[in-house]
Amino acid sequence: MAFSYDALIVGSGPAGCAAAFDLARNGKRVLLLDKRLFPRPKACACGLTRKTLAALRYSVDPVVERVCDEIVLQRATSGTVADKSQEIRVKAKTPIAAMAVREKFDAYCLEQTLKAGAKGGSAEWMKIDNILTLDEQPDHVALTVATNDGPQTFTAPVLIGADGSNGQTRRLSTQSKLLTGEEPQWYMRGFALEAMVPYTSLPVPLPEGDGPQDLVFDFAPLADGYGWLFPKGDHINIGVGAFAPDNDPINAKLKTVTRALLAEYTRTKLGVELPAEVTGQYLGMGGHRYAPRGRVLLVGDAAGLVDPLTGEGIHSALVSGQAAAAAILGAPYAMAEGYAHHLRPLQEVLAFSDRASRSFYREPARGFKVMRWPLLRNLVLKTYADGVGKTKLLATLARWAS
Repeated sequence: MAFSYDALIVGSGPAGCAAAFDLARNGKRVLLLDKRLFPRPKACACGLTRKTLAALRYSVDPVVERVCDEIVLQRATSGTVADKSQEIRVKAKTPIAAMAVREKFDAYCLEQTLKAGAKGGSAEWMKIDNILTLDEQPDHVALTVATNDGPQTFTAPVLIGADGSNGQTRRLSTQSKLLTGEEPQWYMRGFALEAMVPYTSLPVPLPEGDGPQDLVFDFAPLADGYGWLFPKGDHINIGVGAFAPDNDPINAKLKTVTRALLAEYTRTKLGVELPAEVTGQYLGMGGHRYAPRGRVLLVGDAAGLVDPLTGEGIHSALVSGQAAAAAILGAPYAMAEGYAHHLRPLQEVLAFSDRASRSFYREPARGFKVMRWPLLRNLVLKTYADGVGKTKLLATLARWAS
């Protein structure tokens, strides 16, 4: 049969754009579909680690607002306020992460993707209101969507689900429907809330002694996650998130991460009241157990590929999107098997992060003790920034994570 496109991609964030960019550049006709117009607000601290910048196919310097070469790690010795005497500052010779605003970052990535066509390939974008049906057949996928012009149906040999933790593709795929009727059993969620506080509104000095440009990971305010301060161009992104894997119902994290918690954290760390505009976001985890099947390939948060130790998701989104594209380009008749092969290195790292997060969040003091050993501290920092190969990392940290 004649297909509308070579690939359909639902979701045009980093994962969807990463897949579309590689496919379009290699001669495939791709349709990106999204419910939101870009630029659009997106809850995300948007710290771009070195490994994230290396995974991108293009420079994102135009949307980088600050570069950080030091991480500040904090924890409480009693209560829920960081003990500054226990603070660990980890400084690198080269930048650890670049700071961007997710709304601008995503819009820029989509712009680059829509320019990526080569060898007859192209990436097109369309706004949709909803997915009406996803019909997965042995040789193709038919997707019917609601638009301003009425229902439209598109066909392709493959569909990439890049629509995040709240998206429809994971729940509508044949694999999910056969397993549970709603969500796959391997899928878990974290939850985070954040706000933006302008530098001009901050007292000098800050009440807890933090520097306005410090990149802070603070494990004091809650037991199964952390609070953060991410310095941007004209504001600090402050937030709290719960990431530790568990078997609780999906909404359990909402009981831990609340607006009241973020408000108290903002007063404690920045000495100001919480801004009226607060954004929240579920984070998809558990993806180290995701096994691709059929013609719907899940990527990024939709595949549960957020790192459960750090809450970082952009790197996994890019790598999984590129892995899906590589599978489509390299094995058109065995795409799921090809995707599983290309995805395996990332899943192995995330499987280790799953074990490490359970250990760390159960006993953060033990993790901080490890971070005081120069060799392990350097490995952990390099893993966060660069994604050290799993063999060396596992051999060095196995005793701590066991």
